[in-house]
Amino acid sequence: MEKGLFIRDIQPGMVVTGLFCVASKSMRQTRNGIPFISMTLTDNSGNMEARIWDRAMEFDGLFSKGDIIVLHAEAVEFNGQCQLKVNDLKPLGQDQDDIDPAMFLPVAPVDRDACWKECEKAMRGVKRPEFRKILREIFSNPETRRMFCQAPAAKKMHHAYIGGLLEHSLNLVRLSSEICRLYSHLDRDLLVTASLCHDIGKIREFSWARPPIDYTDAGRLLGHIVMGLRMVETAMQVAGLNYDSRDLMALRHIILSHHGQREFGSPVLPMTEEAVVFHMLDDLDAKLNFLSGLKAEGREPGWTEFQRLFERYFFLRPRTPAGLAQEEEHSGSQVQTKDNGGEGPESGHPVQSKLF
Repeated sequence: MEKGLFIRDIQPGMVVTGLFCVASKSMRQTRNGIPFISMTLTDNSGNMEARIWDRAMEFDGLFSKGDIIVLHAEAVEFNGQCQLKVNDLKPLGQDQDDIDPAMFLPVAPVDRDACWKECEKAMRGVKRPEFRKILREIFSNPETRRMFCQAPAAKKMHHAYIGGLLEHSLNLVRLSSEICRLYSHLDRDLLVTASLCHDIGKIREFSWARPPIDYTDAGRLLGHIVMGLRMVETAMQVAGLNYDSRDLMALRHIILSHHGQREFGSPVLPMTEEAVVFHMLDDLDAKLNFLSGLKAEGREPGWTEFQRLFERYFFLRPRTPAGLAQEEEHSGSQVQTKDNGGEGPESGHPVQSKLF
């Protein structure tokens, strides 16, 4: 089903027909005691307020917060803001399962097909058979590949959008390769394998089929570190690998310690050179993505409001022309599932593994 108009394109005076996700919904009353529905609609381009003035009680039982609805409305201006006056709607019901979540959630500003191909190339570049077998067992599963390329890396903090896990993992592959050029004694195979596996549990920790990104029950109760470790150990068992291998113990140690501190969720502290390095790279990529998000929110260069999570203000410097050119070259064009046209991780269709 086609999306129709995106919120960013709606202007007062337009007749609007399309798919939208209900981010919030409440029944209210006018001063005269007449019920109406106030709701916030969302898609991957933004949010917009909407009101149902007529037949509110009839429509109220048809949909809930989080539902995707087919909407017919008029765009009007109210208090200087564009708002939708809803004339008719219907929920998609079971058809919602066939809707691309990238229509309604922010999407990584990268070409996800290109990123996945780069991940495949990195996997082929891993020389140690034990690590190659683990990567093969995990990523030869079409559903795992699809979810890995689609999952967010967080609910809010960093890379909190469709494709965020893929982008974050590939960034760590790149950072690991660069730091191994400077410190050649570091184990590149270990760091690259850890980059691709350290957050693999997030494909089960988060739900993103429709807004908002949220935790699954298992995500809250177990967490991605435990689930990711289990996935890696299952791959080891299927591949017939030695559980007590020092290389594989080093990989599992990075998965367990990559948050760096016990209070941040790591069961153990980083206790190898590669684990220390990996934690720092992971933290670096997460923090830089968070700061880039502050810039993306449209703030002018200068001081942000107080960031409680970091217990500080941040001074945002303007991006230089050279920096903007590098970002454009690095990121490529944004790719969404509908634009893909092929059977790859983006499209949600099974693909043949090209890893080995």
